[in-house]
Amino acid sequence: MSAADVQLAAGRIRAGAAHRHLLLLCDFDGTLSEFDVDPQAVRLEPVRRELLARLAGSPQSTVAIVSGRRLEDVKQRVGLTTDVYYAGSHGLEIESACERYRHEALPASEALLRQIADPLAADLAAIDGAFLEDKRHALVAHFRAATADGALRAEQALMRHAKPHLDSGALRVMLGASMIELIPNIDWHKGSAVAWILERVTRAHGPAWPVYIGDDLTDEDGFRAVQDVGLSIAASARAAGAELAVDGPGEVEALLRAIAPRSS
Repeated sequence: MSAADVQLAAGRIRAGAAHRHLLLLCDFDGTLSEFDVDPQAVRLEPVRRELLARLAGSPQSTVAIVSGRRLEDVKQRVGLTTDVYYAGSHGLEIESACERYRHEALPASEALLRQIADPLAADLAAIDGAFLEDKRHALVAHFRAATADGALRAEQALMRHAKPHLDSGALRVMLGASMIELIPNIDWHKGSAVAWILERVTRAHGPAWPVYIGDDLTDEDGFRAVQDVGLSIAASARAAGAELAVDGPGEVEALLRAIAPRSS
């Protein structure tokens, strides 16, 4: 991938948005921000925040951040003061300046995750390079810094604690980059959030051109949600099914710079 890929994507976005309202939907970790072994250390570069703010502040475009992080967490890390849509917990929580959505099944699933969190955290703490990220509405076993054997042991620990709830269908697992996530088994995902946001943007601004940018398996639902009505862009080889591709957050930044209105 190269600067030519960025320019191709920018050209497609400009062409699609020439007579429609641009709805730019971006994942956060691995798309807008580089990964870190410690998820709490991930931050949005100021230049990327400024480019997103320019797009969000334009009457011709709307910005949405669609993340697996908790809603309040991703809001704090992105830190845009202009009106944007935030979708956290893989779309189970959505918020804009005007309205908020929270899936009705979340409380029951959260209670199950509370039962698992402490014993799973203790087991992962015994594995070098592995740890638990407790996102309240999801539990994530991270093993980016672990050996191959440590990664396998971390996966086995999560599956052991989760098995009764996986067997009952109350929870499910989602694979990611050097992580495995335990989430509510709810028929709602990032693609559902994209459709929810697109409906409201269309209602407010007329025909919209949705562009979804993501880097991981969880973003493939977002790609499918804009198929035939917009444009999907993969930010890494981890995500399949996108129409176009760029290489990581650096090239996503270049793409934002190419499509953002000029600052006054």
